Amino acid sequence: MCKVFYVPGHTAIIDYARQIAPNMWMAQHSGLMLPELRVRYPGAILGDEETFLIDQERAYGTPPARTTAARFDFNLSQRPVIDYHADELGASFKLADLDHGNMTTIFAQWGGRYWTLTGLATLPHLLIMRRIATHSLAVAKA
Repeated sequence: MCKVFYVPGHTAIIDYARQIAPNMWMAQHSGLMLPELRVRYPGAILGDEETFLIDQERAYGTPPARTTAARFDFNLSQRPVIDYHADELGASFKLADLDHGNMTTIFAQWGGRYWTLTGLATLPHLLIMRRIATHSLAVAKA
């Protein structure tokens, strides 16, 4: 897993980190250390890239919401999409344009219904289906 410098709650990584000694990390492109980066980016931290992505999704992601078949079909046929996937669970795709950092609009068909949510552009189909199923069951119980 890569180490990165970022400010929690922000949509972009400041820089990838390169280890130069035990417990010493330097920004790959600028050559700056964490105290120097904090002058320019108050609150900057060193963390795992995965942690950054989880923080980004927590800040900008949305829960699944029902949409229409017409909106699903329009976006699939008229907008640039990435990562179309269909299997016995359903279908999902992501819009190619990113909203906040690595976040994009995701469309899915699951359980005979159509859904949309904002999530990471790298979110795999199986996790999209699982997230919608979990949300759908929680709403049904409420």
